[in-house]
Amino acid sequence: MGRTRRFGISTSLALAALAFTLPAAALEQPDGTVIPVGNALRSFLSAEGETIEPLTDAAITPQTFTPQCSLTFTVIARGGGQANSFGWYNVTGSKPDPQELYEFITCTEGVGTVKTLDVRSDPRWAGGDIGFFQATTQGAVGNCVRWDDLANTLGYFFYSEDRYNDDNTPGSPTNWIHLLIMNTTRADLQPAFYFGWEDLFTGGDNDFEDLLMRVEGIRCSGGGLPCDTGEQGKCGFGTTQCISGAVECLPNETATPEVCNAIDDDCDGEVDEGELCGEGLVCDRGVCRPSCSGGEFKCAAGFQCENGLCVDTDCVGVSCDAGQVCVRGQCRAPCDDVACPHGQLCRQGACLDPCEGVTCESDYYCEPTLGVCVLKCGCTGCDSGFECGSASLACVTEGCGEVTCAPNTHCVSGTCVDDCEGASCPVGQKCEAGSCVDDENATGGTGGGGTGGSIGIGGNIGIGGVGGTGGSSASGGTAGSGGAAGSGPGIGRGQQTEASGCGCQVPGDTAPRQWAWLALLGLGLLRRRRQA
Repeated sequence: MGRTRRFGISTSLALAALAFTLPAAALEQPDGTVIPVGNALRSFLSAEGETIEPLTDAAITPQTFTPQCSLTFTVIARGGGQANSFGWYNVTGSKPDPQELYEFITCTEGVGTVKTLDVRSDPRWAGGDIGFFQATTQGAVGNCVRWDDLANTLGYFFYSEDRYNDDNTPGSPTNWIHLLIMNTTRADLQPAFYFGWEDLFTGGDNDFEDLLMRVEGIRCSGGGLPCDTGEQGKCGFGTTQCISGAVECLPNETATPEVCNAIDDDCDGEVDEGELCGEGLVCDRGVCRPSCSGGEFKCAAGFQCENGLCVDTDCVGVSCDAGQVCVRGQCRAPCDDVACPHGQLCRQGACLDPCEGVTCESDYYCEPTLGVCVLKCGCTGCDSGFECGSASLACVTEGCGEVTCAPNTHCVSGTCVDDCEGASCPVGQKCEAGSCVDDENATGGTGGGGTGGSIGIGGNIGIGGVGGTGGSSASGGTAGSGGAAGSGPGIGRGQQTEASGCGCQVPGDTAPRQWAWLALLGLGLLRRRRQA
């Protein structure tokens, strides 16, 4: 019915809440030069299978980064005449001294070089954000920066924090730009960026291909979050992805032919419409049941047969908006008053596993309340009150890190509890073995009926199921009240938006919590958009 969703990559630099800036127009140097100049940068990118337009897709943010896991750099081009080197430094709020710059790509490592940077395991890492720099040889003796002889081999330093560049005047309102950042357009590389460096003092030829690297493992801000695409049915559930440097909400699944499963498969706003079951059967809440139109199956008192289904008399002729159902004459959201079992979400009146069909790569796992891949806590650590699960590498409540629970149970504060605890299934269903299933004897939901007799109807809500062989028509009782939502573990740091979104961060910015995005998803407020 659906297609496999694949999110996350094996390396990552998790980002915080700073938006990746997509310029409305091309960037300019302080002297008014529109950058980049020429077609060299575009040609190198095209050779990599990219459709990036540097004049409009390039940005100068992010400028600082929060390291989480390893980061992979590939040298794509060395278009300049200088053998420049590249490295990282700890962000302190002040311009770093040369001894505080740590070379990573040397001047002798050419095109095709692939290296992995794991800052968190480096003893020189100060525990905070990092920046990147380029060291050039312009005006120096020789054509290779030697870190044991910087006085004779170094020309200039240029930084991802452009205010520190050697050609900038302190306090100047505009800075010379030496780094352009562009998001990949290749689906097989998401998330990844290109770093295009200009190595000449005050811009020089401004072609930004003097040292061109692809950096795999960073996402533009807001990438990898659950969102509402604005489409109908299952096409409405999406994940934010970076497209040409901007964030779009793309559907997790595309439209497929309708089947009887309580889901709007063809994304037209109607659920289970059409002839989906065999002769004498109609589709009811995702299950093929006997029709009440003709034959020996009749509706109980207070209900009327409409289109083969026993419908509350108050709902006969009532037309609800897409995404709503009629209950006792009133249109309501099909997930109202539903609390799904642990690890499931209510969508269109059915409790489903949002991680079904999702495949995450090595540094990621599927967060069960969101259905998106987020970084494992081995990369992010966990907030207070949580610890890293030794097996799952997901943040779990304290006391659960080494606990292994039986199927259909989960750990809360060191104790295994039933996945059904606190669950209130959709009308006519019960929680069994961690899932909501049809309840053939539900009081107030689905009444029991005898095979060969009439279909019993639950007292206030729901269509009756089939009871024991030879039983008579059963009338349901008063609708039961839904149980309160269970109190379960919250979401630790390894499941926050900074883990599943981006890793670029300006000091002082704060990343939003995962629950905020979940609330937006539930309210349908995070609509399809492009943002700067």
